[in-house]
Amino acid sequence: MIELIDYSDDMFDFILESNNINKPQVGYLHKERLELLLKQANYCKIAKLNGEAAGFLLCLPENKEYDSTNYEWVSKRFSNFVYIDRISVLPKFQNEKIGSALYTDLIFYSALEGYDSILCEVNILPPNPGSIRFHKRFDFEECGSQFKEAGTLESYDHSVEVQFLQKKLK
Repeated sequence: MIELIDYSDDMFDFILESNNINKPQVGYLHKERLELLLKQANYCKIAKLNGEAAGFLLCLPENKEYDSTNYEWVSKRFSNFVYIDRISVLPKFQNEKIGSALYTDLIFYSALEGYDSILCEVNILPPNPGSIRFHKRFDFEECGSQFKEAGTLESYDHSVEVQFLQKKLK
């Protein structure tokens, strides 16, 4: 059974480990950056499967001071949004509907709070076709892309291209 719980400080190490195991699909995090993200997050939930932490989803609202080129791209083009900064599921729990449970909860939360849309990015270089398929199942649509040369992002040692996706709620 999947249980979703709100973030608490005792889950910090789990989030850091879960995130960094899934590099490069999820950008690498160091402790200080995660602390900053958690302070600004409007949504951070941990999914547990049969009592064991399996994954997490961390999101930010608009108007946060976050030095992410992807968040900047979204902020310049949209308002009243929830930005999915990262989702991560431990490898042994993949294909157990953890991501689907987290996204279903996020969509409900975002609609209830009156947000216009949910936005995120998915790597297309290096490719992440599974994530694109996953987002299409939740009616996310492409709304742009961005390319970054190697060495221009803190957490990447190779060129990266992302596709931005939007789920309209209104």
